[in-house]
Amino acid sequence: MTTANKRKKRPFIRIFLPVFLILIVVFAGGMFLIDKYGFLGLFGGDIMDGLVPIAGEDSDFARKYEDSKRINILVLGENQGLTDTIMLASFDTEIKRVDLISVPRDTYYERPDYPGAALQKINSVFKSEGSADDPEQGAVAMARAVSDVLCGVPIHFYDIYSDDDIKKIVDAMGGIEIDVPMNMKYTDKKQNLYIDLKKGKQTLNGDQAVQFLRYRKGYKMGDLGRVEAQQSFMKEAFKQSIGLGFPKVAKTVMDNVESNMAGKMAIRIGSEAVGMKAKDMKTWMTPGEAKMMNGASYYIVDESKTEDMMNKIFSMKPPEDKNK
Repeated sequence: MTTANKRKKRPFIRIFLPVFLILIVVFAGGMFLIDKYGFLGLFGGDIMDGLVPIAGEDSDFARKYEDSKRINILVLGENQGLTDTIMLASFDTEIKRVDLISVPRDTYYERPDYPGAALQKINSVFKSEGSADDPEQGAVAMARAVSDVLCGVPIHFYDIYSDDDIKKIVDAMGGIEIDVPMNMKYTDKKQNLYIDLKKGKQTLNGDQAVQFLRYRKGYKMGDLGRVEAQQSFMKEAFKQSIGLGFPKVAKTVMDNVESNMAGKMAIRIGSEAVGMKAKDMKTWMTPGEAKMMNGASYYIVDESKTEDMMNKIFSMKPPEDKNK
C-alpha cells in the first residue's frame, strides 16, 4: 500500500481528478451521469455563486477578473512526498474551454524560512508544509505557491494522485493508446523505478502509463520534455474517453484519491461541459528558463511573459464576442 493509500480519508475527500481525469471523470463522466440519470437542469443559479478560492482570493489578478466564469483546479502528482507533476486546470464555464497550465517541478520559489537549495523548489512545498496523515495543509500551501507563480490566480480546488492511483485508473479505462516518441529505458532502484518502453504507437496499461509519465532522461530539454509528454498524454486520454465504462472508472477513482471537490460539484461541472470536444482543451507551459543558482538547477519563471500568458487565457471571450 502506497503512502497515498495509507492517508486518513477525511469526510470532505470524495473524488480524485488527476490531470487527464479532470476531463474524463469530471467533464465527460459528469455528462454521462447527466445523460443516464437526467441531472441536466437539476442545478440552478450561477455555478460561481458561493465558490470561495483556497488561494489567490485577494490578489490584484482575482479582482481584475472577478467576473470570470473560470473554475481553477490544482492538480498534483505526488511521488515520495514531492509533487513532481504540478498543473492548473482552468475551466471556463462560459466559453466551454479548458486551459492546462504546467508549472515545472524545479521552479524556483524562494522560502527564506526553509534553508537548503532543494527547499527553494516549488515541488518541495507540499511535503514541508503538510503531512502524510493530513495532506490538506500541504495542498493548500501548494495552491498558494502556484497562485503566486501564476500572477495571483484564484484556485478553488486541489486534487492529489500517486503512481498507484494512475495505474489503477488507466487499467480501469482499458489502457491509453499513445505514440511513444523514443525508446525509453531507465532504472532507479532507490525509487523502485523501472522504465522499459519501445518507440511507436501502442496501448499502455497502468504500469506502462506511469513509466511513460515519469520518464525524462532522454528528452533534450530534460524535465520540460517530460512535461510536454504529460500534456500529450492528457490530450490522447481525452480523445479516447468517449465510450468508456464510466461507472467502473468513477468507482476506481473514488476509491483511490484525494480532493476537496464534492461529488455534487463534479456533476455540476459536467453539466456545464456538455458538448466539449478535444479541440476545446489547450496546454500551456509557464514561461521561463533553466538556470544554475547556488549549486542547484532551477527553473526561473519569466514574470512578464507569465503575466502576458495569464492575461491572454483569462481575457478570452465567448465566440459571439470575439469580433466586438
